[in-house]
Parts: sequence; C-alpha cells; structure tokens
Amino acid sequence: MLSAKEKVNIYFDNSATTPLAEDVIESMHESLKENYANPSSLHSAGRKSKKLLTKARERLANEINAKPDEIKFLSGATEANNTVFKLCDYDLIITSPSEHASVIEPAKASGKEIIWLELDKEGFICVQELDKHLKENADKKILVSIMHANSEIGTIQDIEGIGKICKKHGAIFHSDCVQSLTKVPINVKKFNLDFISASAHKLHGPKGVGFLYMAKSAEKHLKDKALIIGGSQENDFRSGTENLPGILGFIKALELSSDKKKVQKTKELRDKLLKSLKKINGFELNGPKNLNQRLCSNLNFALTNLKFTSEQLVLQLDLKGVFVSSGSACSSNKANTAIIESSYVLRACKIPEETAKKSIRLSLSWMNSEEEIAKFLEILKELK
Repeated sequence: MLSAKEKVNIYFDNSATTPLAEDVIESMHESLKENYANPSSLHSAGRKSKKLLTKARERLANEINAKPDEIKFLSGATEANNTVFKLCDYDLIITSPSEHASVIEPAKASGKEIIWLELDKEGFICVQELDKHLKENADKKILVSIMHANSEIGTIQDIEGIGKICKKHGAIFHSDCVQSLTKVPINVKKFNLDFISASAHKLHGPKGVGFLYMAKSAEKHLKDKALIIGGSQENDFRSGTENLPGILGFIKALELSSDKKKVQKTKELRDKLLKSLKKINGFELNGPKNLNQRLCSNLNFALTNLKFTSEQLVLQLDLKGVFVSSGSACSSNKANTAIIESSYVLRACKIPEETAKKSIRLSLSWMNSEEEIAKFLEILKELK
C-alpha cells in the first residue's frame, strides 16, 4: 500500500531481475545456518545436505516433466546458454535475432554458420521457414536455439510446434526459458526439447543460481562430456561444491511463483494497466496484441506524444521513484554510449524507428499491487 506521505518506490523491471521474496530469504537464512555441510561429505551432516539437494533436483525436474538426473545446477541461464554452444557438436546454428545476448554472442563466437530467422512485427518466428532451412541443410548437424518467451516484448513462441519440426529433422533443440519458467507451462518431453536454461533471480529467487536441463538422449550431441572437471558434482558434469542455500532459495521461489493464483494476479495487474494506458494519446503497444500469446507480466509500448526518448523517459520515471526499462538489462550497459540505439529486438521486428526510440518495457510480478499501478499512471500523466 502507498500512502500520500510515503516515498514512491515502484519496481516494474522484473524481467531484468526480481526482489527476493521474504519466504525465500527465510529459506536461505535457515539453510545458511543449518545446512552448511558439503553434500559430498560422508558424515550425517553431509548426507542431510545431499538429501536436500536431491529433493530440490526432484522438485525442479517435476516442474518441467524431466528426470532428476537431467537437471544440472549452475550459476544461471547465461552459463547454461554458453554451455550449450560450447559443448555441443554442430555445424550450423539456426536462431532468431531477438534472442538474449547470452545466446547471440556465444552463437557468433562459435565461428559456425548462423541462419537468422525472420520475425514478424509481433516477434514470432515462422515455423515454415525453420522447416525449410532444416530441410535444405539435412546433411549438417544443426543446433536450433529459440527463446520460449521474449524478455523485451513478451512474445511466447510455439515451442511445441518448433520442437516437432526439430525432431523430424534430427536437429538439436535448445530454448532459453528464463522468462517463461512458472509463467508458462513447460513440458520438455512434450516439446521435444534437448536443452533448456533458466535462472532463479527472474522469479524472486537469488542471483547466481540456475540450471541447465539436458535430456539423457541429448548427451550424444556433446563433443565434451563435462563443463568443469576436478570433482564429481552434478553427475561429473560441473565440478565444484553446490550452492545449497541458493538452490533451496531457488526451489522456494519456484514454489511461490508457480502458484496459479500468483500468475493470475500478475496477468490481472498487467491487463488493468494496459486498459488505462490505451486511453493515453500516442500509446502504441509493441509485441503480441493477443494477450494470450504474451507473457502475463509484460508490457512494451511507446508514448509517441511525449518528447522523451526511451532512455530519457526511464530517467524521468526514475526521478519519480518508478523503475522501468528501455530494453534488456544485459544489453544496456555497453562501453560505447555515445550513440544510443533503439532496442535490437524492436529493430528485428521492424518496428518503425521513431516508435522504437520512444518505447519502454514494464515487467510486473505478483509482488506488485493495484496501488502501484494507480500511482504510476498518475506520475505518467504529469510528464509532458
């Protein structure tokens, strides 16, 4: 609740990262005090830690219909995405120009040929185009990497349909599921996924914790069987003592954020905000117009009647205590800031530059409130 005298502190940048939920903090605090033993130790304290780690792996596997030994805990989705591109054996990459930088940059660094799929104005790939490229390159080992839900414009791709095409052609299929985990159902078997990546800090969990799902059947695609050697952790895949407090925090965050009531609350907040924004002159929504094809937390839009560019509007709102984004946080901290470009995702969707340069992203969560939305709209109306 916001009172008239209370300083405004409205966080609408949950796609970049999320605040820790109180229950997550309590879970991690307890683990830091009580579960400090190494899960690899043979004594009873170590066995207790090992049991907690095993249960956490089982819970996460159950969330995506995987087997526990297909879950590899690591530092986050950036590491997971890099791991796929570094360890898999392939000749050709097929991906989209709206992927996260932790997919685009490893793809470029691989030195392999890349086919960039076309996007429509709402950010969807064309599955027929993917099918065509796979058919034309049937003699090659192909890695297809398509993000489940876009972090900037909220586009939810038809991962099940893409998976069927990849399976038909024998391609390796990877999806960055950072934004979709808990918001959109994920069934790795049904979707024919070989690899997926995710992070805890996108769903009110701690930073520095994530996982790579690697199907047992996908192990044949690896040119290297281990990411880090020097121990037997993660089934000999990634050596190093596991971050048990962080992993337990991840699981608590997963349990909280996958609650259907919380997902529904986020959607209702998004829809309420959008309804009011549509009444503002110059409002233009980027991304899917069908809200069922869009992340329940996402709004990306331009206010073309305002004089501010995206970055200027972000800073103007920041002065008022409202935190939003002009795009992906991982792409906004470039060394050369002399030339400010519009979002590469909006450019890939062929959004007109005058609209793209005035666009901002609001990403909500179940921790936001109707009072915050009302206050934000009030502040927005004051800007000229």
